[in-house]
Amino acid sequence: MEAFKNRDIQILITTRVIRNFYFGYLSFILPLYLKYMGFSYVEVGLYALTATVSSSILVIISGFFGDLYGRRNMLIVMSSLSIYLLIILLITNNPLFLFLSSIFGISFSGIGGGAGGGSIAPLINALVAERVSENRTRVYSTITSLGTFSSVAGGIFSAIISGSVAGFYHILFIVGLILAVISTLITFFMQDVQEKKEKKILPVKSGKNIMLISMAGMFGSLGLGMVLPLISLWFQDMGLKAYQISIIFTVSYIMAGIGVNFASYFENYLGTIKSIVTFRFLGSILLVFIPFLPLAVAVIVYVLRTMFYQMALPIRQNFSMNAFSPGERSRGSSITGIFRRLPYGIASSIGGFLFSVGMFALAFLSAGLVSTIDPILYYVFFRNMEKN
Repeated sequence: MEAFKNRDIQILITTRVIRNFYFGYLSFILPLYLKYMGFSYVEVGLYALTATVSSSILVIISGFFGDLYGRRNMLIVMSSLSIYLLIILLITNNPLFLFLSSIFGISFSGIGGGAGGGSIAPLINALVAERVSENRTRVYSTITSLGTFSSVAGGIFSAIISGSVAGFYHILFIVGLILAVISTLITFFMQDVQEKKEKKILPVKSGKNIMLISMAGMFGSLGLGMVLPLISLWFQDMGLKAYQISIIFTVSYIMAGIGVNFASYFENYLGTIKSIVTFRFLGSILLVFIPFLPLAVAVIVYVLRTMFYQMALPIRQNFSMNAFSPGERSRGSSITGIFRRLPYGIASSIGGFLFSVGMFALAFLSAGLVSTIDPILYYVFFRNMEKN
């Protein structure tokens, strides 16, 4: 495709691959590390809540300032935040400072989560939309797939390190820090080609679609947030070791990386809205069954739900960019991101409490049922916009 010859698209892919390598293990190693450092379930949940609130603030800053003052410049700023997080994790064991590292908005969701990605997501979505006019879902799918397979490599790396080295946490954090610096530096080579920077602060042209997408996404994240930030701790309580949990996440990344490449084909066959609804419903409802199954089967179901949930992502990204006015795309993505992040963080605190009192089944049941409201509302709101 011609789009992949664009230098900025190549840079976005490269930085995504580098970033996903260390996020591929950081998303589930961090809660394990906090537990290792003495944090309780409730405190881990509060950390996730604080990180989500901070991420919500950062995503508003990135989206609004990106539309108003340049998306490339804000991408550089937001890409650098994980550097500071990793420095804190490396230089201190103080519980207060470890907790304060949550202000950099790290997500516990990895892939297949409901928080809406990091603060760079609104910028990347808009940057791709600026540079690609046709077959955009395919571009989003490719970027997501390559990033996912990079997460696979990161998961394999973490499994090897955590299974063979006693001080594996700090080794993983050092590698992450080096890669975070590299990915941020590469971003400097992008061009800021945004043709017209908006003067109006609020995205009034896209207001209705922004709010409808936000309302649907809010329920998805409210459900998933009860379980996904803590899922590695549940696997640990079921008797699995850190390297085994790494393998589970790695397999889920592989399946998601394969599945997402078929997203554009399903979109052409089923239609945009039906594809989103189908995959998000499957990615949500399967959570209900996990605590009631034998562990081996529960692992398989977790892997499948991650794949289905991720397959909807590039289709949903493309639909959102088409639903938003070109000059409001970053702000639209940031507002919808807020409605995903805040409920996700609130739900993580609820999930932390449920986990602390052993009510795992209730947490999974609530997560699955509440999150299915997301695809249901998506169908109700947008079924008349279906293009099939």
